Formats: sequence, structure tokens, C-alpha cells
Amino acid sequence: MEAIVTVERADAVAWVVMNQPERRNALTPGMRDALTEILERLAGDAGCRAVVLCGGDRGFCAGGDLASLPAGDTLATRQRMALAHRLLRTITDMPKPVIAIVDGAAFGAGMSLALACDYVLCSEHARFCTAFSNVGLMADMGLLWSLPQRVSAGQVRRLLFTSAVVDGEEALRLGLADQLAASGELRRTAADLAARFAAAPPLSVGLTKAALARLPGSLDSVMALEMDGQSQLFSSADFTEGRRAFLEKRRPQFQGR
Repeated sequence: MEAIVTVERADAVAWVVMNQPERRNALTPGMRDALTEILERLAGDAGCRAVVLCGGDRGFCAGGDLASLPAGDTLATRQRMALAHRLLRTITDMPKPVIAIVDGAAFGAGMSLALACDYVLCSEHARFCTAFSNVGLMADMGLLWSLPQRVSAGQVRRLLFTSAVVDGEEALRLGLADQLAASGELRRTAADLAARFAAAPPLSVGLTKAALARLPGSLDSVMALEMDGQSQLFSSADFTEGRRAFLEKRRPQFQGR
């Protein structure tokens, strides 16, 4: 049987591909657990410097698997949500950049999954929809945290209350997506971007990502994050290499030490 999530490696970049086209990559318990296991493994893989998360030929992710939801069982619902939160925290806590490629539908939990990533690249065929209100639910899987970071307060309410469907061009205008590329150019564009992310100093990227995940915060809390992170980085071998490369006018070779 073909795996529902596959991993392809290209140098320091890992491509994580959701591969259940007959379910439009719905976030079934099997899909959720496979993604979590793979992403947790990549988080601890020193040879991986960046991750690209994408779907196959049937869109990004159609959302949660409604058929398997434990309706009327509060304890089972909380247990299921805890497992979904583990997946989201794996993405947000991973000390390396994660790029989402959205070509087709990113609905409900699929939209939450995309917006948990550090960078969203989409095509003109992308379709974003919060979808939760369509079935009488509120947003979950971190969407109440990630969506307000990307769009205005009014647009947050419009998208959550009405479950409006947003295409790729509108997603770029609103800030749901960071970059728009033709469907046939998505993979090349993502590969170029991921290679640049992978070439960045991994210690610096990891600490910056961890700090951003704790924002917004007060100026004092932000400066405390800077104090803790920067004092570590000033003592790193990567900073020594970066400073030397700057003075020698060459490209630095960061090792994550």
C-alpha cells in the first residue's frame, strides 16, 4: 500500500507530501498521525534545514475528517484535539522554516495547517476557506492564533463568520498567502525559496522562529527574548563564521553550532 504521506529529500530540504487523493488529503487520524511522526523526526534531523509541505494532485488539504468526529463525546473530542494540537505545535516549534504549497483546496483544518507554516506559497488555483462555521463549529488547530497575524480584524471576522472562499489572488492581497506563482511553477519556486532558507544560519533561524511564535508581546518581553537569544548566538561558531565571511567578502558556511 502506498504511504499516505511521503518524504523526498533534496540536499538539506525535505519535501513532505500528503498523498491521499481519494480523500482530497483530508486530515484523517491516519494523515494527522503520519504528518506528526514525520515532522517530529525532521525537527530533530540536523541534516534537514527546511521543510516544504504540500499535497499531491488533489489540492492541499480538504480539512478535518467529519465522518470520524466523536460527536457528543466531550472527552473523546478533547483527546482528538490534543493530537491535532500536537501536529500544529510540531510545525510551530520546529527550529527550521516550513513552507506550505497550496495548489487547490485548503479548507478548515487544511487552512489551519497551511497558516501554521512560516511561509505560504500558492497558485491561482488555490482556494482557502475557514469552513468551520459551515458545520456549526468554531475555528481550531490554531487558526484563531495564526489568522489574526496575517489579516485585518475585520477580515478575520468575515472569513470566520461566513466561511467565504478566497482564491489565490485574493489570498495574496489579504495576506493569507505570501507569494503567488503559476501552478506549473510552484515546485520550482518553492525549491528556490527552500534552498535560500536552508542556507540561512540554523541557530539564528530557530531562535527567531521561537521568538516570533510568542508574539505579540510587550516591548519588555520582546527585549527579554532578544537578550536570551542573541547572547547565545554571539557565542556560536556560526556567528564567528558569519563575521569572518562578511569581512572576507564571501558566502558563509553555517553548521548549526
